[in-house]
Amino acid sequence: MKRLLFSTLFLLCFASAFSLNPSRKYAAKPSDFGLDYEEVTIQTSDNLNLKGWLYKPQQPTFKMIILSGSGDGNMADLIEIASNFVTLGYNVLTYDYRGYGESEDFNINNNFFIYAQFEKDLNAAIDYVRKYHAKMKTVDLWGKQVGAGLSISVACNRKEIFQVIADSPYSTLEGIKKNFKDFGGKDVMLPLGYNKYMLEPFFALESKGTAIYNVLLIAGELETVYSPALIKELSKLQKNRSQTIIIKGASSGDTFTKDKNKYFENIRDFLKDPQ
Repeated sequence: MKRLLFSTLFLLCFASAFSLNPSRKYAAKPSDFGLDYEEVTIQTSDNLNLKGWLYKPQQPTFKMIILSGSGDGNMADLIEIASNFVTLGYNVLTYDYRGYGESEDFNINNNFFIYAQFEKDLNAAIDYVRKYHAKMKTVDLWGKQVGAGLSISVACNRKEIFQVIADSPYSTLEGIKKNFKDFGGKDVMLPLGYNKYMLEPFFALESKGTAIYNVLLIAGELETVYSPALIKELSKLQKNRSQTIIIKGASSGDTFTKDKNKYFENIRDFLKDPQ
């Protein structure tokens, strides 16, 4: 009975952790924590309006990082992550994918792993930074799971991006679909007719990876879907531009919370100013 209960709970956690699961309501806002931020509107190339929060450090800086979420919840889940980047001297932009938070409506089928349109959303966030904050000397990206794969792929196609931090990225869409089935018994749906160089990290790194100065790949030691083996394979595509960190005793869901101080010590050591 205990084994059956554990298996049931595992599958429920698996489904909730790895399916697209948008939340429209913000559990908190940066102002609840006394953080200096501005609410902004980001327009996509297909004329949808996305909600964004622009965090500002105490001292003026010309460094910017854009955070992309996992596909579960909304950007309120990134407040603590954003605050840590602020302490590292970054302006920080978080945004909600279409259909998430207060971004414009978009029908989300929870059986999908990702929508090709999310690439437009991240590109729109980059365009917003370049248009309204053109003085930024450094624009970096951080992403989690869905957002990690997007960050790698889009960065390879944008000359403005300097470095990428990818926490638990996928490699290819067919590969992640197989992992969901093999390790969680879950069938996920994939988009059709997409640009693989803009949506799949493997092909983006393989063909255009020299566009990125450096990429940090993070995985939880115990993770099966976004596994250490997967990120090690990705790192081989651009050996001279890739670093990997395996978080001991962690799955993809708790790479940050396992040891928050160590997580950002690793990131601080990784990040470099442009020459």
